Amino acid sequence: MNEPSSSPSETLSPDERAFRAELNQQLRAPLNAIIGFAELVAMRPAGTPAKDADVQHILKAARDLLGIINHELGEGGPSTERVDDALAATSPCDVLYIEDDPVNFTLVERILEFRPTLKLMHARTGGNGVEMAMVNHPKLILLDLNLPDMHGSEVLRQLQGAPATATVPVVVLSADATPSQIERLLTAGARNYLTKPFDIDPFLAVVDEMVA
Repeated sequence: MNEPSSSPSETLSPDERAFRAELNQQLRAPLNAIIGFAELVAMRPAGTPAKDADVQHILKAARDLLGIINHELGEGGPSTERVDDALAATSPCDVLYIEDDPVNFTLVERILEFRPTLKLMHARTGGNGVEMAMVNHPKLILLDLNLPDMHGSEVLRQLQGAPATATVPVVVLSADATPSQIERLLTAGARNYLTKPFDIDPFLAVVDEMVA
């Protein structure tokens, strides 16, 4: 009788598995921007300013992806440096997106143009996101996990521990597609978990469900 063959992941060392998991997350972030903005370009009329801007985001995300490949897979060349930005918030909002990558925020901002009645605000750190949620009382919080000051799971814990935000639905948007990670965040109280890259229509369906 033939012995059952091992899956490729079972033959990897712990360091190799960790490297693959980290690289998987790094590649998914620019892919999210490339796929998302490409879908938006396909949906917009030709020659519109928004369409031209979306093409520039696609090109930037493609260069970011190439930088990651060059840096992580040993082909030489520096990775593209990210530039953070944030929108100040002092008034009620519908959707708060806690995300340190400005391109990913801009993608969601563009997508939510299909829901023009929704007001979107941006926090680029977990701590700032928690503070903004307390002050602005959003109907929905979109949460990245790999934030510069704390992990998204800690942000979720703080949000659920405060009476002002305990009932606000939190949807995780993350490049970490590890099943155990998804299960852990859903068990911890996230209402949904969408992995990057995500499709526009299912994303909008989740938003509609949460803010209805």
